[in-house]
Amino acid sequence: MRGLARLIEQVGKAAYNLGYTPGLNPAQWAALRYFDEATLERRTVTGFAQFQGTTKGTASQTVAALVRKGYLRRVGDKQDRRVHRLVITDEGKNLLRIDPLQDLSKALEALEQEERWGLAVSMEKVLRQLMRAG
Repeated sequence: MRGLARLIEQVGKAAYNLGYTPGLNPAQWAALRYFDEATLERRTVTGFAQFQGTTKGTASQTVAALVRKGYLRRVGDKQDRRVHRLVITDEGKNLLRIDPLQDLSKALEALEQEERWGLAVSMEKVLRQLMRAG
């Protein structure tokens, strides 16, 4: 089991390291992906923090950097002035076209569909177990 755990750790590190690209770090890539896929109601700093399992302060720093870089913009909620939604700008959408996570997706394409399905089911079980333990 230890060998398998190390292998999973190495895959995780390799995938994480793909996120170090000029101008962005892995947390910023994760935020861009989140705001691209989240429902409008969840496109807030708090929603991102909950999704990432991090503090609101850490999430806020990541979001602020993406706003400064022009990849996200804040939009006030018309019904609740205290809430600001985060929307990906055209520059952010263009950046997502070269998302380094695509390299991992391409590597997974080398697996047969049945192998991918088995891997997905197994990894989800492992993740759930780890979340319960943590």
